[in-house]
Amino acid sequence: GMQGLRERVGDGGNRLVKALQSSDQYKENSRSFRRTVFCQDDWIKFRSSGRLYSNLGTMFTSGVIRGLWLEVGTVSLVSLGVYLANNAFAVIDTAQYGLPDDFKMVLPQIPFSLSSPALALLLVFRTNTVYARWNEATKAWGRVESASCNLARQGVAYLREDLRDEHVRRVIALGYTLVAHFWPCEEEAAGRVEGRLRELLGEKETKRLLASKHIPTQALSDITRVVRRCDAIDGSTKSRFDIHLDDLSNSLVTCERLLKTPVPLVYTRHAGRFLALWVLLLPFALAGELNSNFLMVPISTLVAVFFFGIEELGIQIEEPFSIMPLGDIVSNIDERLCQMITYDVTLGDQSIGPDAAPVAPG
Repeated sequence: GMQGLRERVGDGGNRLVKALQSSDQYKENSRSFRRTVFCQDDWIKFRSSGRLYSNLGTMFTSGVIRGLWLEVGTVSLVSLGVYLANNAFAVIDTAQYGLPDDFKMVLPQIPFSLSSPALALLLVFRTNTVYARWNEATKAWGRVESASCNLARQGVAYLREDLRDEHVRRVIALGYTLVAHFWPCEEEAAGRVEGRLRELLGEKETKRLLASKHIPTQALSDITRVVRRCDAIDGSTKSRFDIHLDDLSNSLVTCERLLKTPVPLVYTRHAGRFLALWVLLLPFALAGELNSNFLMVPISTLVAVFFFGIEELGIQIEEPFSIMPLGDIVSNIDERLCQMITYDVTLGDQSIGPDAAPVAPG
């Protein structure tokens, strides 16, 4: 009897918890597939006239929509329940239950019409705010890439020959420490980063660096020490190095600020509550408008998909670093800087060949 019912309820609760955990795990794992890097062919495909059919064709395999099964499923069940209840009230004698003869579970449309602009404003403001965070993060990493290349270029040009290789290696190492710092949960990436640091710095130096309390700050300090050891350049030239080191430090601080300070939680929670109640109560308004036609179920479901999808987009990009291609950015820095030091060693101060064509005719 009651004991069996409790066990079934308990089993159902455990299955729901496991389903929620599985959904959360799927959403976290899928973030690594959003680290998009475009080339020219990708842009051509992106502008293709068939993008409408492509977007619709992948609608139900979309990671965002697949992650909304709980919210959308709840709205669908509420809508289906309202539909079944209203159709049942139409064929039974509601008077015997103390209800009016024409009783239906409906709500007027006016509250939804009045509140929809406020809901739209909340969603638009939140979406714009989180996009601005993502945009600021991409700009900060753009400055990391630019400052790293400029810093290495100046080192190759002005430092003593015996310090150039170490300088470039430490600039590359800084990029990998930033990846490890902003992708702390990526075990595979952490293994690749540590392996590359050993190649760049050696076993002992890598252990010392990784044992630091704040690894990127220590990596910046190590670059500064290399520049300080060079007595072949004057203070004015060293100050130019400091400009790029300051850019790297400022970019690091910007990224840490974005990581540690979300959009104010009071705003996020209020917008989420407003959205949830609005969408969950929508089937009652549609029941009155559509006279409890079954169309209310798919319409409610589609509205839930798109409205909750907008909120989910904001949640997904509010913390931008785990969906940014940081590994590709640092690999690009690594490739450029290795090319820089290789050309310096092999070509030196080689000038333009005597067979080069003149710039000016005649």
